[in-house]
Amino acid sequence: MNDPALPPTPLSPEIAAAVEAALTRDRLRLMEIGYYIAGVLTIVGVSFLLIHFTLFLCLGLNPHIFEHTTGSNGRQAAPPPPGLFLILAGAVGFIILFGWTFGALQIYAGRCIKHRCHRLLILIVAGVECIFIPWGTFLGVCTFLVLERPTAKTLFERS
Repeated sequence: MNDPALPPTPLSPEIAAAVEAALTRDRLRLMEIGYYIAGVLTIVGVSFLLIHFTLFLCLGLNPHIFEHTTGSNGRQAAPPPPGLFLILAGAVGFIILFGWTFGALQIYAGRCIKHRCHRLLILIVAGVECIFIPWGTFLGVCTFLVLERPTAKTLFERS
């Protein structure tokens, strides 16, 4: 038992380095899991926009749907401009593709953390991850803090 009146005994440098390396490996494992979860949630979340994409595409390809609509005063309402729904479908499709790509990059960053490779790619994904407040910011900042440690740099240089 340690006596509270006595100062703690210092660890030898070898033991301190081993403890620090073990803590860094544990933190990297948690970040790996975090990136896998974030990637899957990004892909699933963006996939809900497929409903809007399909709706806009169907309305853009079938403009005759608006031919017999009447306004609140009983007169025939003006149809929306031609191509409006196709532009909206294109915008939503771009957002979906960007979200799927970023989700795949998040999953790949988790894999790179596991294999201790592509440190720069992980840092770039962590920087983009910081946009997504609050969880993405937390994951991105933790990634920067862990990967800038000397023990983490050593782990990535070895492999």
